Amino acid sequence: MSQFGFVRLVHVEARSDHTLLLTFESGEKRLYDFKPELDLPVFEPLKNIGLFMQAKKHSYAVVWNEDIDIASEALYYSGTPV
Repeated sequence: MSQFGFVRLVHVEARSDHTLLLTFESGEKRLYDFKPELDLPVFEPLKNIGLFMQAKKHSYAVVWNEDIDIASEALYYSGTPV
């Protein structure tokens, strides 16, 4: 975790069951179930598994395109430790 409370993401693996396997700078791994988010208008396009699988790591977020992203701290604090 950075001095400002941000959680740096070092790896993301999108999985075909709409989960994200995340690795953080601390070495911690967490599994985030994205299915509950898919009914929110901003994330609805991610119901398309082809788009969901295109998840990319940004230092402090997971991004899919210019319109869809989610902050790493939300993923960290709501994810399940692996």
